[in-house]
Amino acid sequence: MQDPDRPIVTTAVTTVYESPWWKVEEHAVIDVDGSPGMYNVLRCGDGVTVLATTGADCWLIREYKYAIGRHIWQLPSGSIDPGETPVQAGARELLEETGLTAESWTPLGLVHPYPTNVASAVHLFLARDARPGQESEPGIELVRTSTAEVRRLIAGNEITHAASLICLLTHLAGGRPAD
Repeated sequence: MQDPDRPIVTTAVTTVYESPWWKVEEHAVIDVDGSPGMYNVLRCGDGVTVLATTGADCWLIREYKYAIGRHIWQLPSGSIDPGETPVQAGARELLEETGLTAESWTPLGLVHPYPTNVASAVHLFLARDARPGQESEPGIELVRTSTAEVRRLIAGNEITHAASLICLLTHLAGGRPAD
């Protein structure tokens, strides 16, 4: 009998590629209609995205992204290292990428960026009263941005990083997901 909470049955899993950061699996399955099928699953660990604010302004970064071959506007983001909590990873990534620190941290929930094929979540945070703590990471442009400019960048499709958009739109809407 088919489990309604897990309607696709996995019959075999083969590791196709593995590195210290990524693992790609090929899953043979029996689909919801009973036919055989296949899924590719990327396992890469959870991450964080941090919206740092100072007063009413937001801090954005502009960084070159190799896979898409161009610079993009986004929020500081990165992986959660073994032994770190999501908020510890957020504070580390904020400091590493931007040189900023913040005392006040608010969770904004989490997102699954591409749940059909990527087995990871991104934890979202608001870091208030951000201030300089050290130099930012080489290759990253840090810009203090008004909320009006953030709205313009979003409307102009100039911010396309999914987790950054969720953080920014939640903040601009004046709320956060319920606990």
